Amino acid sequence: MDFAPTTDFAFTEYIEPTLCFSKNKIKISDTYPLEKLPVTELVKRDQVMLEFSDSGLPETSQLVRRTVTAGEHVYLSEDGKEVLAGTIGYPRIEFRSTEESEEKVLHVWVEPLFRLSKNKMEAAVIIKPLLFHYNLISSEDLYRLLIDAGIVHGVMYKQLNLAREYIRTQNGELESITLAKGREPTPGINAHLTFHLEIGPIAGELLPDGSIDFRERKIMVPVAAGQVIATKVPATKGRPGMSVLGERIAQRQGRDIEIETIDHAVYLPEKQQVLATSDGVLSVVNNNVIKVCSKLEIPGDIDYSTGNIESRNSVVVHGSVLPGFQVKTGGDLEVKGSVMSTQVTSMANIVIKGGITGNVSTVTGTGDVDIHFIEQGRIRCNGNCVIRKQCYYSKVYCGANIRCREHSAVVGGELVAEGSITLGDAGASGADPVFIGAGVSAERLFYSRKLFQRLKDDKQLIMQRLKQFTGTARTKKLRTLKGSLEEMKLRYLRINMIPGTGLYSSPVEGAKSGQGVQDAGNRKQNKANGPDIGTLTIDVHGTVFAGTILQIGNRSLTVEQTVVGQRFQLDDSGNYIVGVPLRTRKG
Repeated sequence: MDFAPTTDFAFTEYIEPTLCFSKNKIKISDTYPLEKLPVTELVKRDQVMLEFSDSGLPETSQLVRRTVTAGEHVYLSEDGKEVLAGTIGYPRIEFRSTEESEEKVLHVWVEPLFRLSKNKMEAAVIIKPLLFHYNLISSEDLYRLLIDAGIVHGVMYKQLNLAREYIRTQNGELESITLAKGREPTPGINAHLTFHLEIGPIAGELLPDGSIDFRERKIMVPVAAGQVIATKVPATKGRPGMSVLGERIAQRQGRDIEIETIDHAVYLPEKQQVLATSDGVLSVVNNNVIKVCSKLEIPGDIDYSTGNIESRNSVVVHGSVLPGFQVKTGGDLEVKGSVMSTQVTSMANIVIKGGITGNVSTVTGTGDVDIHFIEQGRIRCNGNCVIRKQCYYSKVYCGANIRCREHSAVVGGELVAEGSITLGDAGASGADPVFIGAGVSAERLFYSRKLFQRLKDDKQLIMQRLKQFTGTARTKKLRTLKGSLEEMKLRYLRINMIPGTGLYSSPVEGAKSGQGVQDAGNRKQNKANGPDIGTLTIDVHGTVFAGTILQIGNRSLTVEQTVVGQRFQLDDSGNYIVGVPLRTRKG
């Protein structure tokens, strides 16, 4: 089919290309015989769609060749005289006006017969009216077209038959039918310990059904000499995935763990078993540190009658730790009363049945910390932190997850976890805003704040020092001081809050001083030693009061309106924190 030479405006004629595919109009249905729909035949990969034949007419200022632009899924030949299809599909062609001139260019593209999903894990056939007799198409024909389009994995033969029958009947209800699906990668399982004795629930653990286990933790489990405590289950590699194009998708391999034994416990690598070498009580810290030690019981309070307690063993305090008296243990620590205006430390897990009170109170645990409430105190732990009732103007920094019960309240202060956070109420009317950070390293947060304060102080110092200089000396000194300040500012903007990432690994594009770090790859940060930031959430089962400050990784959000029952997480791009309604669990 040829285009006739056309004149778009006075004195200029165009040499039009030759169309190399069929184009026609077909009757829509017998009900409407006069209404017709323009259709084209399918073109295959590398098929010539249009070309400029040798007309023998030289180009002049009044006779020029029509400008052709190649759109999606087409390409120009090396000499520019042909447009070829880059994939199997429906050819499209139209005249388009340009802003640069009055000339109308001929725009050519191909609408693919098969549509791929963004992740290349699904392929669907796009169904449109066709010129030639596709009512005779077979499943084998569709399969060959898929292969020609490079879709070689996950073809579903039942879907091929469905598409064949649908095209034959031509009922026109469906626009596409999925014909192939890729295989998602199967992640490996991390190495872990399987225990051969009942160690009870670990408070704050996420259960398979998505709920959280808030049963009281069973600590200081008795063991006997020679008893097998646990067996190591090695990590698995997982299984790679495959896109419909046959591209291999790497899987996340399971991570190994290094088992550490302390005191009267030993690990036998050849048997991958942990054994007790003496009678004692068991402490399990962060799922990979095993301690067997003696148990010390204090019948009452820690006061003048006992003095400070410092023990390598596990300790049970049947009363409270009174102001000014400290407790340090190598094993688990259980306080059946409260901790009041003092410091307690454990190289294992801590359970406080009462509360933590006083602005000088600090509780530090290498493992988990489980408390009833805290008021104006501070908690630091490497494992999970469980708060059962209230956190009032306190600071909690956790190396895993922070779990507050659904009817608890967090007022003022800040909660910072390297994992996820679960809350009851966040904030209160008339109270100072609470800061809640998930997927955030507390050490990096402290460093960022310190560096930001230095920036403010140095700016003031520069202004004061510049008053001592005038003229050329002032200009030279200003240049030196500003250079130092910009270098410090760049370090501040590049701090990556996500644990397990490089300290200065955040890009600075779009970042604003004082508003938190911007990280274009925020969601994709998933290092070997850090969390998958895209899976972390801040779940608020109660009320989120306006003014609450949220942060996930390097992204922050100030809640502008009071809302109820929200899950906060990163969006698909990883650039924003979004809130979605939280489905409360019945019962």
